[in-house]
Amino acid sequence: MKASRFALAMAAACGAIASAPSFAITASNYTNTGEFTGDTLNIRISGATAQDNGILGSALSLCVAGSVHRYAISNDFVFYCTPDVGTNAGQIQIPARAASSGGPITKLAIYKYSLGGSAFGVDPVNSNSAVDGSVLGSTGNLLPFLDLGKINTLCTGTSAVTTTTTYGPGTNGSYVNVACGNATSTLVTPATTYIGLSDVEPAFFSNNIGNLSSTSATALIFAPVVTKNVYDRLQTLQGLAAPACGATLDSEGCMPTLTSAQLATLYTQAGQAWSSLGISGLAATADPVHIVRRVDSSGTQKTFEALIAGTPNGQAGQKACNTSTDAFALPDSLNTTTGDADSLCLVTVANPIAPTVFAGSGGGNVRNCLNNLNTSGLGGIGILTTEDKAGSNGWRFVKVDGVTPNQAQTAAGRYRFYTETAVNTRAAGAFATNSAEGYSTFVSRFLADFANPTIINQINGTAQPYGAAGLMALLSRQAPGTLPDFTGATPINPWTKVVGTSVNNCQKPKLFN
Repeated sequence: MKASRFALAMAAACGAIASAPSFAITASNYTNTGEFTGDTLNIRISGATAQDNGILGSALSLCVAGSVHRYAISNDFVFYCTPDVGTNAGQIQIPARAASSGGPITKLAIYKYSLGGSAFGVDPVNSNSAVDGSVLGSTGNLLPFLDLGKINTLCTGTSAVTTTTTYGPGTNGSYVNVACGNATSTLVTPATTYIGLSDVEPAFFSNNIGNLSSTSATALIFAPVVTKNVYDRLQTLQGLAAPACGATLDSEGCMPTLTSAQLATLYTQAGQAWSSLGISGLAATADPVHIVRRVDSSGTQKTFEALIAGTPNGQAGQKACNTSTDAFALPDSLNTTTGDADSLCLVTVANPIAPTVFAGSGGGNVRNCLNNLNTSGLGGIGILTTEDKAGSNGWRFVKVDGVTPNQAQTAAGRYRFYTETAVNTRAAGAFATNSAEGYSTFVSRFLADFANPTIINQINGTAQPYGAAGLMALLSRQAPGTLPDFTGATPINPWTKVVGTSVNNCQKPKLFN
């Protein structure tokens, strides 16, 4: 997603701790005795973290304004609200649940399991086996989703940090965010996932996807990211100084570049020094290159393997776009499944040596590691999607071969490192998505949101200092006759990676017509 990440990005500002509106639905109002028994409609989603903020946008648009509570811990969250059942175009249709089954439905819960990334938007959704699917490669469709009943009992008092958060422009206002401080295991219960999100098509994660139906949703722009100390040194070496290059050193004109050859070396050859690639003058501690990657289940990792590093798929036997036989650098821990703990990348007296290669389960782990490296005076390179905003953090995106990773350069056909993301549903078997109560209309609305340029702008929030980036709507999903825009003024990508009727992210972009 960080699917997202598809991402209705929060241009969010956290305010002071506030009480919930009087009509807000809280975890204490959850009374379901089963998945489809009670007055709450449960919608369960898993997969790409890059698309998590997209779920935020859908939740806010489907709920009565001011009624939303978001409960979160680690990589799990749930939005709980009063559904908007008015006459607005495109609103979700609430099923008519009988009183004998606990109805009628008056509440909506939208859950997301984000641990591990895109692979968990493929394998569990493809499975018809109601067993544990929380281990990469397992055959079950049950994942440890947050349990509102357990949250009501345990995520209270000092274990709950509550803030009112304001969403970006053009939306229905604020929601109440509750960050739970409990152990994750105490707040979850296994449940079936019916919708999966992946940054690339499912074939990158599995050879057996016979139960899945996959729909292209958005274009998601990826780019290399380096620690701020490396970014600053690149600017000096490339003669970039404000105001000659731009208003600020983070603007597009001041953004330094790495070449494709440098990137291929950096991502595949652990143990390099920046000076060996012509990037001289860094402090001695910053000269060794520290690589900050993701686990094999991550769509971000798959994208960098396929499009930027040109390496084989880290999961042998699955789809790959490799242009070389060199593998992506393996983490020092050899942990490519569950990911390394953030503490491994925090240099302290007790842990004086940072890993040469770190693997994070989520994008947040990558950002944390890059920050820790920069604070310690070490030089690193990582992998992220461009909806992430650096702000005052210790990392920055860089250009590739002099081309900026933004919407304008993507629309012009110059920047090619993007994917067409996927919404995956189970089309066959006992757990078919559309046979589950309420899912059919939710999926339709979810996909419609990501074809809407206005929603995409809300998703991305404020532009990056180097121009609008993150997600783009697809021209292929616009109304017939929509003309291509090659300027990037509208967030619609005029290019496509469809081959025949299927998306192939190995395909070089071509004009959609």
